[in-house]
Amino acid sequence: MGTVRRVLHSSDWHLGQAFHGFGRGLEHAQFMDWLLGQMKAHAVDALLVAGDVYDTANPSNAAMRQWMDFLARVRRELPNCDVVAIAGNHDSAQRLDAPEALTRAMGFSILGSPRGDGDAVDAARLVVPLGAASPEGVWGHVAAIPFLRGEDLGSLTELDGGKNWEGLVRRRHEAVFELLGRAAGPRQARLAMAHGVIVGAQHSAESERDVRIGTVEGMPLSVFPEDLDYLALGHLHRPQRAGGKDWAQYAGSPLPLHVSEADYPHRVVLATFEDGRLVAQESLRVPRAVEVVRIPAGKRAALPEEVLSAVKALPDMSGAPPERRPYLDVRYRLEAPRPGFGEEVLRALHGRGYRLTGVWLEREDLPGVARVEEPEVELSDLQPEEVFLRKYAERFPEKVPSEALLRAFRELLHEVNAGLEVRS
Repeated sequence: MGTVRRVLHSSDWHLGQAFHGFGRGLEHAQFMDWLLGQMKAHAVDALLVAGDVYDTANPSNAAMRQWMDFLARVRRELPNCDVVAIAGNHDSAQRLDAPEALTRAMGFSILGSPRGDGDAVDAARLVVPLGAASPEGVWGHVAAIPFLRGEDLGSLTELDGGKNWEGLVRRRHEAVFELLGRAAGPRQARLAMAHGVIVGAQHSAESERDVRIGTVEGMPLSVFPEDLDYLALGHLHRPQRAGGKDWAQYAGSPLPLHVSEADYPHRVVLATFEDGRLVAQESLRVPRAVEVVRIPAGKRAALPEEVLSAVKALPDMSGAPPERRPYLDVRYRLEAPRPGFGEEVLRALHGRGYRLTGVWLEREDLPGVARVEEPEVELSDLQPEEVFLRKYAERFPEKVPSEALLRAFRELLHEVNAGLEVRS
């Protein structure tokens, strides 16, 4: 048996995301605990994070702390493990690059921008050796290509008005792939990592941002070298292979980032290499810390009475801690007008311990088209405590209110209501 190396491929963490207004600090913390456990259990040699580390270009301090704390834990507990991460379309390249002196000192390659002058890229920076810190030495290289934005094509777009997308991408990164080919020896793995859409890949409905440049919706798999052993892709949240090739994989997001993503499993990919060649892949399913409940469970929206019956049949989760209570998404259709149905749902749900993400009216007034309207929940439909919880989640997306704070709010609300009764 030859030399065996293992790589975990993940992407689209979206640290700092608020799920329909609710903070997800606990879910991300549990994912990173689980991920580190898998890295140790499988004796992983490298972790690849293929973009969208953060949910926004200006992440909260709590989100940045989660990322840096995770890197510190990896270095403490897996001293020879490589971590290579690139910017995605949600990330700020400058934000990821800012602590580079620190992350380099830790032995990691966190790459926000290609850092090139003019039309060139810093190929030496983007071709990362794997195993340099291990006693056995380098066993592979990864061409780590941060998310490609229109401005990253530079003056190349002037050559043909930006029409030849494949040619422009090839020229932008030809030095990177050329160096990858020279750097990797005959028994060393050749990997690449990128963030974007491969032509023909499947999107998640209502979720991923459009990342086109001009009118181009995706790039062909052929922009990458044919002799790659593995291509780690990010951006699409649904796990899948790209271009019909087993060696080109979207790991997908570790958490559902929209209710439309709740119905398929989320994973990371464990790729095994022997003497530099890919010999096995395994999907490791990420356990879900908080469930996403959909009414109805199927694709077709339910009638109002069916919705109310399903809501009343939900198990009582009011005893669960606030940050562990399930999310609930409701979609309904009408056969006759029903004003204020959102308020009916809220009354049926009151006190049952669910976090309502929306009450959506699905319309079919256009043949073959189902249109989702904005949630039919107005401020006047919400109970005071639900307003408080939503505003708290907006203001502090990585926190949940403590029991002491909730108790103080309820006491204050009681005093306000009592005062209103006296005045009336």
